[in-house]
Amino acid sequence: MKEHICIDPVTRIEGHAKIVLDVSDSGGITSGHLQVLEIRGFEKLLEGMELFKLPLITGRICGVCPAAHHLVSVTAIENGLGLEIPGDAKLLRELMYMGHILHSHSLSTFVLTGPDVLVGIGAKPEDRNVLALLGMAPEIVKKVLRLRSIGQKTVEMVGGRGVHPVTSVPGGQASRPAPEDIEKLGAWGDEAVTLVRELSEVLLKKLENIEDLREVTDIPYHSMALTDDGNVTFIQNTCRVIDPSGREERTFQAGEYADNLVEHPMQGSYMRSVRLRAGSEEKRFFVGPLARLNVNEHFSTPEADKLLAGYRSAGVPRLSAIDYLHARLIEMTHCAERMTEICGGELGDGPVMTEARPSGGRFTALIEAPRGILVHDYEADENGKVTDANLIVATQNNYDAIDHTITALTRHYKQAGEDNLLMNGAEFALRCFDPCLACATHAAGCMPMMIELRNSGRVIRTIRRGDER
Repeated sequence: MKEHICIDPVTRIEGHAKIVLDVSDSGGITSGHLQVLEIRGFEKLLEGMELFKLPLITGRICGVCPAAHHLVSVTAIENGLGLEIPGDAKLLRELMYMGHILHSHSLSTFVLTGPDVLVGIGAKPEDRNVLALLGMAPEIVKKVLRLRSIGQKTVEMVGGRGVHPVTSVPGGQASRPAPEDIEKLGAWGDEAVTLVRELSEVLLKKLENIEDLREVTDIPYHSMALTDDGNVTFIQNTCRVIDPSGREERTFQAGEYADNLVEHPMQGSYMRSVRLRAGSEEKRFFVGPLARLNVNEHFSTPEADKLLAGYRSAGVPRLSAIDYLHARLIEMTHCAERMTEICGGELGDGPVMTEARPSGGRFTALIEAPRGILVHDYEADENGKVTDANLIVATQNNYDAIDHTITALTRHYKQAGEDNLLMNGAEFALRCFDPCLACATHAAGCMPMMIELRNSGRVIRTIRRGDER
């Protein structure tokens, strides 16, 4: 008879979820599945709201990636209205977004996933967190916190608020930082380049300790990301899909997303998976930093471009979930370099707004959130009131790849027969993707860390963490 192992809740992620593992009669892992416990209801909440208020409202879907929802929302509205915003407004939005990605990637790489790599996947829970890491390597943690602070302060200066930015409005930017603040942001970009370089040396050396997991965590799926003629881009462009051999499978624009992507409900979860439409046989794919570096050959900044060339010299596409960590380091370098370039002369003193008025119609945009492709799609009536909305968040796009990696890594660690290693391995597999379940919506309550082993619905064993009762 089959058993189930339940890891509930998963820790050091954004949001609430549990992992369920199916165990065969012989004791091996047959499948692993992420179950998202938060109700995803923002589409219904948006119905009836004023179109031009959506960039402020959708930015509140999440406290970790608000700038992504803020920007994709305002971009969707401008696409639907056919607006072309001033060049300085585009640069200010990019500047804010570079800070946002820098903040998000540093949080994921060093605070959430970092302890697994820097301390060890097999370490005790009390040793495998950022507070314990602070005691072991205080200088590393100080650099991490400084890097994260630079990203968050950049969003605050350009976006008006460090969390839930407000300055990107239909038609451009509502305000611009003072000249002295722009100068400060440029200096922060230089500082961030150095911090990322120093932290990368530490993390990449530690990744060598889990080199044996690279093949275990291979994802035999397509890669999907935005491309600007082969250059990594984050804010609206052509979406390109390549197969596991690196061959281009298709390209499409934001308005064509529904012809290429299809959502599916998943058992026991409030989050839907997304697959590529392909006739009678749909195709699985993944998104995010790893996909972006598979799809694109270049960055627009020198140091990141050099790092990408070295990364790709080992062969592409790279399909191991562990490579997500390396890819984030390279993207952080690019973001820091772009901060310096924008503030060092690209940003002028021209207008940052053009006139915009709401109307009815279809409003769609597709951008790269830190975690991957993010879609906002609205319909509004002639009074500019939303009648329908659909959002596809990056973690949905990674759902199949997440389940595949959880299954592969727990199957690998189940052979060791150690409960702690099994739980840690399952969580590490998920953290590689930097899932943002808060985008699903809100949750309340407190859940203990517990695994239940069941046989035919009967609990035959319970494993608790941090509870000696």
